[in-house]
Amino acid sequence: MRKFFVRLADRTLGHYVDHRRLNVPLVFGPPERVTVADGAVVWDTLFNTVSGTIDVEPYVVFGHGVMLLTGRHDIAQRGEARVHAAPATGGDIVVEEGAWLASRAMVLGPCRIGRDAVVAAGAVVTSDVPAGAIVAGVPARQVGTVT
Repeated sequence: MRKFFVRLADRTLGHYVDHRRLNVPLVFGPPERVTVADGAVVWDTLFNTVSGTIDVEPYVVFGHGVMLLTGRHDIAQRGEARVHAAPATGGDIVVEEGAWLASRAMVLGPCRIGRDAVVAAGAVVTSDVPAGAIVAGVPARQVGTVT
C-alpha cells in the first residue's frame, strides 16, 4: 500500500516530495478491509477497521489527519474486558465519489459520506451525510449545500 501512495505522490507533487518524510495512511485492524479507489487523494489518514470495512470511492480528497473509525467498544464491559470487547462487524464506512474531508475530520462508523459532500476541518461525523451537503461541528451538522 505504501508503494501505491508514493507513486500517487510522484504523479501529483513530482520532485517536491521527500519520500522519506511522506505521510502515508495508517491502518489499525485488518488491512484487507480498506478499499481506496484510483483517483482518491489520501495522505496521513487513520483507517480503523476493527469493527467494519472502509470503502473510499474515486476522487475523494482527504486533508491531513483525517480519521475513519469503524472500531467501537462495549461500554457495559469493565476493565480488561472492555479492551477486548470490540465487535468484528457493523461499523462500515463508505465515502462516495468526489467527497472532501478536510483536515482533522473524524468519521465514526457506521455511516456513509455522500457524493460530493464536504466535511469541514475538525468535524466529527456520527451519522450519514447526504450527497452535496456541507457539514461542520461536533457532532457534525449540515451547514450548507454544495452548489
